Amino acid sequence: MEYVYPIFGFLAGMALVATSVFAAVVYTPTTSSPVDSAVTAFTGITLQLGDCLAVSSATAVVFDLLDGFGVRFSLLVPFAVGYALTHVIAYYSSLRITDVQRQPLDPEFDIRENPLQLATLSIPGALLLLPAGRRR
Repeated sequence: MEYVYPIFGFLAGMALVATSVFAAVVYTPTTSSPVDSAVTAFTGITLQLGDCLAVSSATAVVFDLLDGFGVRFSLLVPFAVGYALTHVIAYYSSLRITDVQRQPLDPEFDIRENPLQLATLSIPGALLLLPAGRRR
């Protein structure tokens, strides 16, 4: 029962990240119109909040489990780990989302060659594993 909030936070965070990726895939901003700016802001906000919720929840559970095994850390250590992971994942997620938004404009790109690419974008850790370049 004590992990209800972290698990709910993790699931909510993953849902926000998936929403961000879905919005980025469905709509690619091409101008500086108010609609494009709103979609870009929505994508960024949901990505940042979702990543923060998912990473902080996972960090809380991991460090609590370590504490259960007798490995104790100062409160500064889980905070620093969560902070670093949140920023690294958000940075690489933003790069990958930008790359995915460019691909539909590429006439030689065919998502059928790698259909799992869009599905894995909803998993923050998988964003680190995606290749930076486009697949042909």
